[in-house]
Amino acid sequence: MKKFLIKEKITLIVGRVDHPQTNGKVEKFFDIFEKKVKFFNSVDEFMNWYNFIRPHGAFDIEKLETPAVIYYKRLPKKEIIDQSFFDMLERGV
Repeated sequence: MKKFLIKEKITLIVGRVDHPQTNGKVEKFFDIFEKKVKFFNSVDEFMNWYNFIRPHGAFDIEKLETPAVIYYKRLPKKEIIDQSFFDMLERGV
């Protein structure tokens, strides 16, 4: 398992003990997953909707910002390799 995680550049992040905010975020994700996954043909399709299409209620709901938009907004500009991708997310395409 460790070799797979390294190969796929996946970093395990564990929540702090007695930190309900972290646990709440994970529980909310699985709540949404269990309710919505049946409407998609695959988990990948669901994840695309979850990250790139579905507005996230914790962000600026008037702008209908998705988790992907927020993620790229928070990256230092030097980390964004392809600015056109960021522009596309901003336009909501």
